Amino acid sequence: MVAFLLSYVRYVILSVMKKKNKILGKKLLVITAHPDDESYLAAGTIFRNYQMGGTNFLVCATYGEKGKSHIKKPITQKSLKFIRKRELQKVKKILHISEVLGLNLPDGNLTQHADKMYFRSLMFAKKIKPEVILGFGSDGITGHYDHKSAGRVARKVAKQLKLPYFAFCLPPKVTSQALDWLIKKRSVKHYSSSISFDEPIFRIKINTSIKKRALRCHVSQLENNNIFTGYPDFAVKALLEVEYFRV
Repeated sequence: MVAFLLSYVRYVILSVMKKKNKILGKKLLVITAHPDDESYLAAGTIFRNYQMGGTNFLVCATYGEKGKSHIKKPITQKSLKFIRKRELQKVKKILHISEVLGLNLPDGNLTQHADKMYFRSLMFAKKIKPEVILGFGSDGITGHYDHKSAGRVARKVAKQLKLPYFAFCLPPKVTSQALDWLIKKRSVKHYSSSISFDEPIFRIKINTSIKKRALRCHVSQLENNNIFTGYPDFAVKALLEVEYFRV
């Protein structure tokens, strides 16, 4: 009887919190471009959604086969796809993601495959019937063309299904200097030459240790085993404690 009452109280509390919350405790669909996007930008939110009684789903457009800058040994794109797909499956377990749909589209070339990404993402969304969609905003966080394309597709899916859409944002205290940390990537063909960061509207306090665990799954993408190479301590602290979004 006591166990039943405790279970019922928990159910009531979660129901009240769900009604007050914009994201948590919902059927959540996250749409990204590459493996590790979900961990850097929303790992804490995804895990908290699970804790609040929600369910998580993920669409990842590519397997990031061009992300080999931190791999010391020569590796084929086919092999890197396999490695990064396996890393993503580890994250799935840690964050309690019910299903991951990998579209296996060409890394670095999503703009040319946006229609295919939209159709497959829309079909998946119709199947799982999410309540909320998360994805990139207009800045693509880093200005990466794949991020921006994935964001446009995700917003289009949300609009088609008349669902609320929330975009990943950097913490406000980070954006003033973020361009300096990302400046080396501006000359790379996959990034836009300039970037104007989106301003967040609300934030979600997260479990730092869970986010670190998720990030460390992406071993192939860590430089010297550091999850935030080149970022100052205050920025790392901000990125690991709170996640920000805007409508």
